[in-house]
Amino acid sequence: METPQIAHVPEESRFTLTLDDEVIGYAQYRDVDDQRVFTHTVVEPEFGGRGYATRLVEAAVSDARAAGKRIVGECPMVEKWLTKHPELDDFVDAPTR
Repeated sequence: METPQIAHVPEESRFTLTLDDEVIGYAQYRDVDDQRVFTHTVVEPEFGGRGYATRLVEAAVSDARAAGKRIVGECPMVEKWLTKHPELDDFVDAPTR
C-alpha cells in the first residue's frame, strides 16, 4: 500500500491527503471557540477501500487535540470514527447541526 502524506493547511481550514503529489482527499473543518468542528471528509472514489480516510481523520483529530481543541464530528466519517474511539469521549462534543 502506498503511503499518503497528510498536511494541515490552516489557511484553508482543512487537512489534505496527498499521494504522489496529487491531492486525493481532505478533511474540512471550522474552529468555533475551543471546538474544531469537522464538516466534510472526502477521499476520491478510486482511492477508496485502502484506509486513507481513516488515516486522514485520525491525523486531523490528533492535531486538533494537540491544539487543545474539543472535537465535533458533524461529518459522518468523523462521527463514525469517533464512535470507535471511546477513549476520546472526554474531548468530544455532540454536533449541534
